[in-house]
Amino acid sequence: MVRSKSELVIANLLHERGVPFEYETPLIAPDGTMYLPDFTVTWNGERWYWEHWGMMSFEKYAKHRDEKKAWYSEHFNGRLLESFEGSTLSADALNLIEDHFS
Repeated sequence: MVRSKSELVIANLLHERGVPFEYETPLIAPDGTMYLPDFTVTWNGERWYWEHWGMMSFEKYAKHRDEKKAWYSEHFNGRLLESFEGSTLSADALNLIEDHFS
């Protein structure tokens, strides 16, 4: 179960390509702070965190994204994958999968 149709698209693309993932698994930083990445993928011994941003037109949501990105940069630098709501979601998500998990 996922929270949105867009997350379902991403989950289906990962599943169809045999990429194992976890959904909203707690990610705890060394300082004890925590977020729930939309998807956590472990591939070839490396762990990636995928956030899908769906409501970027809302100021509060965009601010939260900025805060969350800074947190990832501080604690899990280079491990964040991002997708955005829009008409190219399927193609964008597929490109991320092919670039990182093929």
